[in-house]
Amino acid sequence: MQGKNVLITGGLGFIGSNIAHKCAGLNAKVTIYDACLDTYGWNFANIKEIKDKVEFIKGDIRDFNLFKKHIKNKDIIFDCAAQISHTISIKRPFLDIDINCKGPMTILECARKFNDKVKIVYAGTRGQIGRLKYKPADENHPTEPTDINGINKLAAEKYYLFYNRVYGFKTVSIRVNNTYGIRSQMKHGDYSLVNWFIRKALLNEPIIIHGDGTQTRDFNYVEDVADAMILAAHKEKANGEIFMLGSGKETRFIDMLNLIIKLTNYRQKIKKIPRPKDRQSIEIGNFFASYKKIKKFLGWRPKTKLEDGLKKTIDFYKVRSEEYL
Repeated sequence: MQGKNVLITGGLGFIGSNIAHKCAGLNAKVTIYDACLDTYGWNFANIKEIKDKVEFIKGDIRDFNLFKKHIKNKDIIFDCAAQISHTISIKRPFLDIDINCKGPMTILECARKFNDKVKIVYAGTRGQIGRLKYKPADENHPTEPTDINGINKLAAEKYYLFYNRVYGFKTVSIRVNNTYGIRSQMKHGDYSLVNWFIRKALLNEPIIIHGDGTQTRDFNYVEDVADAMILAAHKEKANGEIFMLGSGKETRFIDMLNLIIKLTNYRQKIKKIPRPKDRQSIEIGNFFASYKKIKKFLGWRPKTKLEDGLKKTIDFYKVRSEEYL
């Protein structure tokens, strides 16, 4: 990565900023490109340790004329800009289409016309799969998303793979799992529920969960996710491929929450309520993913156990909570 010209869309956000930290530490020349849209996770606190090592551009990936100016000399693009809330995608479907479909297509068309040698690593999502037909889910699992967000993210992934197949672009999709960790927004619970519960526990506020908490999830610590994205950018054999991320352990939602309670000494009782209709209709049930392919192709594996990652995250917010509340 040393000396590489790297552009990170959504670079002030959760995953994007963690990639920026790692790339800056590897002596890449990092440009952060972020639209700073309300309600999303952008935060200048996410890059305060590296602000003198990166360039920041306030820009929207849907703006073709602006984006084309910043793509010409780039070696790698990490596309992390997205509308990621499942419920917002249903309430505002045209917004989700605009950001999650028009945005990636703008990146691809700018690349086709102004820099067709750039490597593009796309941050996909496990939401592209939907309810599991078998587990652990792998890259061959049927894709039947349960919400608008999953459908649009799947469409964008197909755009990237199409440009690889037809134009020979160096593109790869990393289907990000339930990601938690440092530098995530904590202002609302529309996404990044683990971090939302950490906020609640640290502030000793009531914690409410939908259902009985026995549904399972597969959690990845954000620095492990950033490692996967950077490996995919580095390895030529990743071009044209899809990779699932996983932790190797299927975890009940309530067990994850109990770890947070233990690590924060939270004393209140968790309140369980029925899942609202708008959430029940898009609930995927249990989820568990295989990382066998990415381990075989790129040598990636999850390094951070759930309890260790939660402890790192809690310690981070104990010191810096005012920047994220």
